[in-house]
Amino acid sequence: MKEGIVDRILKKRLSSFAYERWTDLREEVIAMGVHRRGVHAAQYIKWPADVRLNIGCGPVKTPGYMRIDYCPRVDLRVDLRRPLPIPDDIASELLCEHFLEHLRYPGNAGSFLKECHRILKLGGELYISVPDTRWPMECYVHGREEWEKACEENNWHPEWVKTTMEHVNYHFRQQDEIYGDGHFECHRFAYDEETLALALRRAGFSKVEPRVFDPKRDSEHRRVGSLFMLAIK
Repeated sequence: MKEGIVDRILKKRLSSFAYERWTDLREEVIAMGVHRRGVHAAQYIKWPADVRLNIGCGPVKTPGYMRIDYCPRVDLRVDLRRPLPIPDDIASELLCEHFLEHLRYPGNAGSFLKECHRILKLGGELYISVPDTRWPMECYVHGREEWEKACEENNWHPEWVKTTMEHVNYHFRQQDEIYGDGHFECHRFAYDEETLALALRRAGFSKVEPRVFDPKRDSEHRRVGSLFMLAIK
């Protein structure tokens, strides 16, 4: 959001911490309006009988999927931290790439996964991926450099990240001077297979298992460094 006169005044008068809380509040007020308009728009959607949804898609366009996210220019723009204005038992498949780690755990993350379970048909499938945390942890403990090299080769982390611990911290938090703690872009929780599987089972999924990269569903830039899971209702 463009910085206005109120922002400039508060930036001078408040501490950096207090100013970040102000920007967080401002973003939340904006998100409330976006979500309210999305809920209204959802009332007029004629949902297909066998819809497939890409939830938390960002700018990614996956053929055959309806796109649901907070970012602009998607099929339905809503705040994914809130109950989704989508009917029960309507989707045969959900795709969710590198979104869950942006939610607080277990609260918002658990609520979101329960919403995914609710809107899936019986036997419906959730294809989910998150950043793989076992890989960086193993590399850190054993002094291996392949994960850090992958970070550089794929531009996962900004240029100021140099040391191994800086890389690890950025993996967990993904925030810098551009974003405050409350911004949507920040990472809030890191997952391994055991923890993601537990979260999915708590949400009600009957079958949860690891899977491999699927070029028909998963974005190519997620092939390296991701933990891929399949959850079935």
